[in-house]
Parts: sequence; structure tokens; C-alpha cells
Amino acid sequence: MFARLRSRSQRLLIVFGLASGCVLVCLWRTAEATDGERRGLASGLRSLLHFEMPAGAHISLPDPPKVLVAAAEPEDNSTRPHHHHEMDPEAALRRRCALVKGTWCGEFLRQVRLPARPVPRGRKECPNACSGWGNCNHDTGMCECPAGHGGEDCSKPVKRPCAHRHRNISNPNATEPVSSVGPNGLDIGPTTVQGWTASRCFGFCDEDVAACYCGEGRYARIPPPPGSPPWTPPVQRGRPLADGCQPNTDATGAKSFAAGGGTSWADIYGPNGFCNDPNKATRCGCFQEIAFPCDGSVPMETTCMNQCSGHGECHFGYCRCHKFWYGSDCSRKKADSGPLEPALHESERPWLRPVVAVPPAALETPPISTRPRPLIYVYDVPPDYTSRMLQYRNFGDTCLWRRWHDGNFTGITGYTYGIETLMHELMLQSEHRTFDPEEADFFYVPMYITCYFWPILGWADGPWWHAPNGLRVMHGANMITELHDWLRTKLPYWDRRGGRDHIWLMAADEGACWMPKAVYDTSIVLTHWGRLDPEHKSNTAYLQDNYTAKPESAFDAWRGVDFGDRIKGHPCFDPRKDLVVPAFKSPNHFPRSPLIGAPPLERDLLLFFRGDVGASRLPHYSRGIRQRLFHLAHKHDWYNRFKIAIGSGDSLKGDYSEQLARSKFCLVAPGDGWSPRAEDAILHGCIPVVVMDGVQAVFESILDWDSFSLRIREDDAALEALPQLLASISPERLAHMQRHLARVWHRFAYTQTPFLKATVDRTIHGYQHKLQEAKQEVLRDAPYQPVAHYPHADDAFGTIMQWLFHRIPDTRG
Repeated sequence: MFARLRSRSQRLLIVFGLASGCVLVCLWRTAEATDGERRGLASGLRSLLHFEMPAGAHISLPDPPKVLVAAAEPEDNSTRPHHHHEMDPEAALRRRCALVKGTWCGEFLRQVRLPARPVPRGRKECPNACSGWGNCNHDTGMCECPAGHGGEDCSKPVKRPCAHRHRNISNPNATEPVSSVGPNGLDIGPTTVQGWTASRCFGFCDEDVAACYCGEGRYARIPPPPGSPPWTPPVQRGRPLADGCQPNTDATGAKSFAAGGGTSWADIYGPNGFCNDPNKATRCGCFQEIAFPCDGSVPMETTCMNQCSGHGECHFGYCRCHKFWYGSDCSRKKADSGPLEPALHESERPWLRPVVAVPPAALETPPISTRPRPLIYVYDVPPDYTSRMLQYRNFGDTCLWRRWHDGNFTGITGYTYGIETLMHELMLQSEHRTFDPEEADFFYVPMYITCYFWPILGWADGPWWHAPNGLRVMHGANMITELHDWLRTKLPYWDRRGGRDHIWLMAADEGACWMPKAVYDTSIVLTHWGRLDPEHKSNTAYLQDNYTAKPESAFDAWRGVDFGDRIKGHPCFDPRKDLVVPAFKSPNHFPRSPLIGAPPLERDLLLFFRGDVGASRLPHYSRGIRQRLFHLAHKHDWYNRFKIAIGSGDSLKGDYSEQLARSKFCLVAPGDGWSPRAEDAILHGCIPVVVMDGVQAVFESILDWDSFSLRIREDDAALEALPQLLASISPERLAHMQRHLARVWHRFAYTQTPFLKATVDRTIHGYQHKLQEAKQEVLRDAPYQPVAHYPHADDAFGTIMQWLFHRIPDTRG
């Protein structure tokens, strides 16, 4: 879709779209665009109209098929599924390591665990006590500064003001962000100064994070008095103003910068407007992570990693640690500073308990006498790459896998790229975490690149890595280079083994394809995109993510535009050192799955796919696979002839989880790169049909995918013959694949945080209770039998840990 399409001088064109379910943004300066930019943009916009959905493409599925349950009979334990605790150790090991390739699983389970020991705590001091703003990391002696502050002691202002434009490309390497904020915090001229970015504020701007609030009225933002001590809260927080709630005129009717969009002055600043009427809180909404009535009057937690371990206050992603506590999640206490006092979740804030997990290594007395390898040291990287991204995000649901709601209730967001914050939190909470880098087997480098890509990039005039343009992969590659330089110059552990023991997560659509070679060649990369060809070009249909493109020549003098030279010469994925890991799927995404205990449905659909089929897309989206299959299905009436349902969300209505749970086979095809369709299929017991040549699927390098999936070539002949191929598969072979899938499906879901574990266990228990209450049981010949316990130790994160253990010798070479 298009938003704020403007053509006057200094205005921006923003093109929004959906990539793997996430809204992305592309920016051009229309006033300063080159002829090449304009021609390319016009061509791209024409190409977006690749095809229109044909009339009659809608598919109406019949009512749900019958449920495969019967009245309960006397229990016959010989036919029921066994659990690990019912078997001897070797039998349990064989069951846990079912369908693995190689020895990694058995090696991990047979390891001799290390003795547990308290890790010495740091005592280094930081410059100027971080000016009262930042946390002092007593291990490194470095300050970790919140948004608005920087420098070695956090005394340097690092502002992100609301802005009416971005930096001028004719002024290369300009470092100060453009501002449209006056000394009083209000816009310098909403009706007289032209220009717009998404951050522009017809109200009061919090210049630390480019957040906009009511500038007058009952719910105006009132900052703390000048000269107040650090962390003094505002006198009044005020109600936040979303971009769509900017008044399009002033009180006199003069048009503002939001003319053509926004809303009326009266709706915002009138007596009955959002900024004055207590009953109008829903007018612009609590889009930030803030409780109703959206003015800060009702206290509510905000989301930080591991909720600061209960030893800090969370400020929209940044942990302000309590005295003597330190680390990005406040899980460490300074040496010789007294005993460990009770954490907040153990005392005054019990609502934190569902989300906090203190890693065993953080405790003075380890809870058990041994610990498993691999031992992983999680870097406390500069907040620029992690927590500051969360402070800049403005929207409550973006960048996070979970967030807080009214009443201090935690909910799962379902955010497509939530894996970045989830993986970081899993690492922080894990029993594999060590605080001693000298004993670490691996080093995890957290970085929220996709969070920066959306919604932060271009929202205001900064942050940029480094030229102010919309080629997002340039910014991502430069971020990695910059963080790599920090690791090499500030800490000794990269050079100790040449980076072979360093782990990076690349969650963007085309994964590690555009990682700088200096980092990719030796590091371990966790990715969703298993593209194997060594000589590759970008295939994204999003122009701003085309890593083989070059920034416009107008930016040649800017720092970082040479990123293309630094990313060349490596594949996107190397199965010898990298791993394709599952995307995050909330347990709420597969509630009808028989694998989690839901009564199984008769699988009356032969093949199923619901999603983006390439309408209004560039032709090479999904390599054209989804488009070709959609047109074949429509042209040859595959649904009525074969019960093959392929369509978009608009043309194929219904409960997505139920549709997957009633399908025998499910299509797995790329999008702009990776797509989480394999996870959708597997978590519902649907056999994946993989159509993407030269691309490994999730865990395909370490699990026997041939036993529970099919792979079809991309060529036209193979796609046209797909119905006949699937129809030829016997019920016996299908059941064989389903039973194999039932042995590994749990490895494709993340369940090891306390909240996710409780959610899954509650779901399983609920289905067991319903079956018992109805005096029903699943038919004995159904391939998916109810489970009593989820094998959390062998979930997706557990699988990654087991595989990493196997990789330890390779890091020592």
C-alpha cells in the first residue's frame, strides 16, 4: 500500500509492503532524486501491478471435517505413546535423537557435565560513574548509555529529534540530525515550515527518541524542570500522538504539514479532542507500550530483556540497573557489594514471575552441582545495536516477541522478526550462559537489525549507518562492520580464535547473503535462509533490500556506501558452519494442531497454501513459484478436481490453524527470501512440499527431512504435475511420513522461556482435560496421538544448543 504520497519539494515518497508478514519501508527524496531514481521508481511501481486476482479465485472450504475421536475404551498401555521417563536411558536417548543426521544429538546427551562454580564478579569502575545516566559494566569498565546519551561517560547528548526532512545528500558525512523542534519542544512551524518525516510532531517532541506527545491541553507533555537530576520523570507524561493523528490545520484553519492526511484540529486539540477529553483515549490509541487511558496515569511495565532480571527498572527496552547491579539485563552484581538481595519478581512485583528466569550462573550458590556445555558468553554490546532500538521503536508491538498490556499482563505479539529479541532473551536466561568469557565455548553477539529496518530507519533523521538513504542492506552491513570493529578493539575474544566461536543471528529476508565477508567467513550464523549457491544475486522484490544494487552516485562521498565491496565472496549459507533455524511461532499460532493435543481432524485437503500469491508484486517475487502455482490451480480448477487450495488471505477465508490441521500436504515456497511456511506445516502435522531449488529448509542439514517431506523442482513441468504426484502417494506412505514428522515436530517450536513453557503446557493440559471430560480418545490408528508432556529440552533452542555442542571442536581449529 502507499502512505503519504507527496510530490512537492522536500517531501518523501514512502512505499509500504509486506515481507514475510512484516511492514517494511522504502525512502526516496523526490526533490533531489536523480533521473535514474525516478525511472527506476516508476518502473518498479508499474511492475508492482504484476497481475490482478482473477474473478472467481475465491475458494469456499466446506464445514470442518469430522474429528477423529471415539468413545474411550479401557486403557491399553501397549498401544499408547511412551515418554522419556518410561524408558531405559539408551532407549530414551534413541527416541530423543530420532531422525537426526550425524552424531550431534547423542554427543550432547552423553556429555560429561562440568562442575558448577560461582563466577567471579567484576569490580572495575566507569568514567564519571556514567554521569548518573548509564549503567557501569563492572566487568569491562565501560558505560552502557540509554537513548539520548552517549560518549565514554554518557555525558554526550545523542539526540533523535522529530524532523521535517533528512540530511542533505550534498553535505556528505553530516553527523548532526535534522530537527524541526524548537527550544520549547514544539514544532518550529507546523504551518510555515514545509517537509515531513514520519516523526514530525504537531505537539511536544521527546528528542531523545523522536516520540510525539500532545503539545497543549489537559494531556500535554510536561518535561521535567531544567537542571533536574538524571532520570527525573516528566511532570506529566502526556498522551502520545501517532503519525496519523497529526492535526492537518492549526486553530485558525491554516494548513499544516499534515495537510492531505492527519486529522482535524478539533479532534486533537479541541475541547472534546484527544488531548483534552478523558473519554477520547481511543481516538489515537495506546500505540506505545502504555496503559489505557494512554496518558501514563496508570502504571504498567514495559518490555526489557529478561525484565532486567528483577534487579532494574525497564525504560522501554533499556534496563536501568539497581545500585551495584550491571549487565544488559542487570543479572550481575558488583564484587564486594554485599549479598544478592531478592529480585523484584520474588518480592514486590509478582507479575514479573512469568517472564523472568535468572540464569544459574548468576546465582551465588548454583542450584545443581553440574552444568552442561556449550558454555555461551552473551556480549553486553553497546545499546546502539540492541536496547536503543527498542527505545526508538515507538510502537508497542514492533521488534518484540512479547509485550506488556493493561493490568501488567504479558502477551505474545506474533511479530514476524521477533526471533531477534526472543533469541537474545533465551541466551540470557539459559543454563548454558556463562559470565566468564575465558571458559566460554561460544560468544553470542546480539543485534536487532530487523528492528532497525522497520520501524526505525527513516522515521526521523537518524540513526543512519551511514548515508541517509533507503537501501536498508547497506545500513545493516555497516552496523555489523561497526560492531565487529568494536569487538576487535574493545575486547580480546574475537581475535583469540579468529571469530570461529562467535554466533550471529541474521533474521532478515535474505539472511546472511549481505553480511560483511570479514565477519561471515569465520563466524557461526543462525539464519532462516539456507540458500546454497556460492555466486548469488539478490532476489528480493523489495528494491531497498537488493544487496546487489548500489546506492545512487549522489551518495558516493558518504561513509559506508562501499558496503557492496565488503559483502562479496561468500555464500548466503554454509551448512558446514551455519544453521537454518526456525522462525518464531507463538503457541497461539498452532492451537488446532493435533501435535499439541487438539483432537485430529480428517485431512480432506490434498495440498494447502494461504498467503501472498504475488498479486501486485514484482514478477520475481518468490522466484515466481507462488504465482505459477496459483495460476495453475485457478486455471485447471485444482480445488474441485483435487482438493488443492491455493489462495491469498482474501480469497481463502477461514481459521488458518484449522486449515493447516485438515491438510495432508502444505506448500513451502520462498517469499522475498525466507518464509516461515515450513514451520506452519510441521507444527500442524502437515507434510511439507518444498519448492525452492538450492535452498535448505529449517534444520535440513541436521535432520532427515527426506523421511517427512517432499521436494519438488521449480520447473514448470514439475509444478504442472504436482496434483498427480501428490495423488499418487499411498495412504500408507503418507501415514509413514506423518509418523516420522511426529518424532521431530517439537524441534521446530521455541518453548524454553518461562512464559512460552507455561503457555504450551497449559494448552496441552486443556486438551487432555476436554477429551477426558467428553469421555473421548483419539483413534488408535491416527498418526498423531495426544501428548502428556512437551519435550521442552528438545525444542528449537535445545536443538540449537545440542548442535553447538557438536561444533565445539571446529571452533578450536
